[in-house]
Amino acid sequence: MSLALAHKRRILEDGVAVVANSLAAAALPYSPSEALSSPANAAKHLALMESALNADLERLSALPGMASRQDLKRSELLPKYQDYVQRYVESGLVFPNRVLVQVMVWLFDTAQLDDALDLANIAIMQGQGMPEGFKRRDIQTFIADAICEWAYDQYQAKRSPEPYLSDLLPRVDGDWALPEQIPAKFHKLIGIRALEAQEWAKAIEHLERAQALYPKVGVGTRIENARKALNKQQAAASGTE
Repeated sequence: MSLALAHKRRILEDGVAVVANSLAAAALPYSPSEALSSPANAAKHLALMESALNADLERLSALPGMASRQDLKRSELLPKYQDYVQRYVESGLVFPNRVLVQVMVWLFDTAQLDDALDLANIAIMQGQGMPEGFKRRDIQTFIADAICEWAYDQYQAKRSPEPYLSDLLPRVDGDWALPEQIPAKFHKLIGIRALEAQEWAKAIEHLERAQALYPKVGVGTRIENARKALNKQQAAASGTE
């Protein structure tokens, strides 16, 4: 199975061969290429990776601000663990893998959305669970929340949240069983952007769906304005205005 993460293996060539060094230090009886060659080796290797991950999570929590934590994730932690995740996926083995899910979380945190969604799909197929601290949310809910929050941030910054917002909508409002507020927020933002583009019918469709899913989503005035604008447009087109 291929991943967009594969190209990041080049980091090992730059001297960040963390897995190999860790294995050597632990005097395990196999090389990194053999670490996932059997369930027994994989279990030992996962324990080693989780030990390193626990230490790195402590490092993250000790940093004073969000920006410094994000920088550490991008510059050091993601490169440190992505090769292991890639080899795990390619091995064909399936077992609860906290390292894989934590890498997925960090990819969403750092807005590397293509890689994040690629890995998230694998995590869902494997039935992985969220790491400690996320016990009340499954992976689907986490993904939807992460994309929704990112999309609204993009909108506020006057940048497009597409294609991720619309691409994920059929899963958010269909395939996945999520709290109604989440798909309502997806439809609301798509509707707002349609309003601004004067795509009245599209705006009405999504805003009405948002309101049907979650009446407190706060789109009533926008629906009314979109209907008025659509009626005016239709009247002008038919020459009866």
